[in-house]
Amino acid sequence: MNIENKAPARGRVRTMKKAERMTQEETLKQLLENHKKDLGDVVQIKVNERTYIEVPASLTETERRERVKNYLKNISIANKR
Repeated sequence: MNIENKAPARGRVRTMKKAERMTQEETLKQLLENHKKDLGDVVQIKVNERTYIEVPASLTETERRERVKNYLKNISIANKR
């Protein structure tokens, strides 16, 4: 059986060389950087001696406390698994 590629030349996509492809780690770093840019100004909140979380600077003190409470709740659930 003889199959021909009938796609128009301008419809064909140039294949990327291996060196041009991003690794999974690079992709995740870029995604995180883009997300941080979208957030705008952020503040870091100290949760414990080793942990800080970043929240938008526009949050009120009550909203920040709620975020910390949710973070601690989610961490305790994750540690039980």
